[in-house]
This record gives sequence, C-alpha cells and structure tokens, in this order.
Amino acid sequence: MQTAGSHSILCRSRKSGLPAVLQRRSPWRQAGWTLLEALVAMSIASLFMLALYGFYRFNLQTLSAETARLNVRESSRLAIDFLVRELRMAGARPVRGGVCEGFERLLMAEAQAVAFQYDFRGDRFDSLADGCPDDPSERVRYTYDAQAQMLRRATGNGSAQPFIGNIPADGFLLSYFDRDGTQLLPPLDPAERAAVFLIDVVIRTAQPHPDPQVGEPITASLGSAIFLSNPPN
Repeated sequence: MQTAGSHSILCRSRKSGLPAVLQRRSPWRQAGWTLLEALVAMSIASLFMLALYGFYRFNLQTLSAETARLNVRESSRLAIDFLVRELRMAGARPVRGGVCEGFERLLMAEAQAVAFQYDFRGDRFDSLADGCPDDPSERVRYTYDAQAQMLRRATGNGSAQPFIGNIPADGFLLSYFDRDGTQLLPPLDPAERAAVFLIDVVIRTAQPHPDPQVGEPITASLGSAIFLSNPPN
C-alpha cells in the first residue's frame, strides 16, 4: 500500500521524466554545462590559441629577419671601413730617400683582388719607419674566394685568412680610375697601377632569410671611394 509521501517521491516531472527528488538534487542540470556547450567552448579556446600562436610566430620571424639584416649590414660596414682605412695607406712612407724611394703602391690590381704596400715601421715590430716596406705586415693582399664566397686577407707571404664571409659572386668589386676620371680596366699593368688615383670598392653580403618560405636572401651592400693620397714616387 503506497502512502501519499511515497507517491510524491515516485512521481515524475512532466518536463524531464525524472523523479522529482532526483531532479532537485542534480547539480549538473542546475549549474553545469551540457556536452554541446563544452564542445563549443573548447572550439573557441582552440581558435584563440591558434590565433595567439600565429601572432607569436609572425613576430618571432619578423624579429629574426630584422636581426639578420642588422648582422649583414654591420658585417659589411666593419669590413669596408677596415679595408678603406688600410687601402688608403698604400704607398705611405714617412721617411724619404734611401734605397726604397719610389716603391710601388699597388702590387696587384684586379676586379676582385688588390695587393699594396706601405711603410710604417722597420723590419721589426718595435722599430721605427725606415722608408722600406720590408716588414711582412707592410704588404697586404685582399682576394675573393669564389668557392667559399669569402673575402680573404693576407700579409707578407703568409696564407690568406678569412676576412668576411657570406659574399656572393658579385659581392666584392674593385674599380680603378686615374686622375682624369678615366676608368682603368683590370688587371692593371705596372704603369696603370702607378696612374691609379681613385679606387671604388663595393662589398655586398647576403645570407638566407630566417623564414624558409621566403626565397629571397637578406642582403646589405656598401660602397666607398678611396683616394690614394700618397703619390706613386
């Protein structure tokens, strides 16, 4: 025999079909999310994380590209500044007269190679200038290594050492002009080398873009005109 209380417990809700006591005690149905709501929330969160990652990746690639540009530009600037200062010394001789009077300024003048000499000390490290380029450090040679894509520097009869890398085939070019502005086509013979008044040098460096999807490399090109102030004799 059922009482009125048991009948009320077992009665079912007209809307849910569950016993009324279970309907009142179900926290999921009172405050939770349905499965569909959870899936929608997760989808929105995934889209947000994907957009955030894309923004981070874009900024990282932009920063890497700008860092690479600064590196190639700074490498070119340092290299050309050093070469210009040294090449401008070609033929310098603080001591006049003597057995070496009128020594050659340029020993070699080609489109991608130049060798020169100057006097700034004697034949020892701690000696004064003697008017002769007889110390190995007083004879300098710059040559382009096409296989390694590198500019090399050597002194005296020593082997050429790396000076700056990442230089493409046309990244190191030398042009020679006489006092009248006439271009002298390399390689120059001794008479043409003695007539050189200005040397135009261009250094261009390049390295791959940090973004593999960008095929164009990052480059920097700098040039300078070098006046040989020291007379040939």
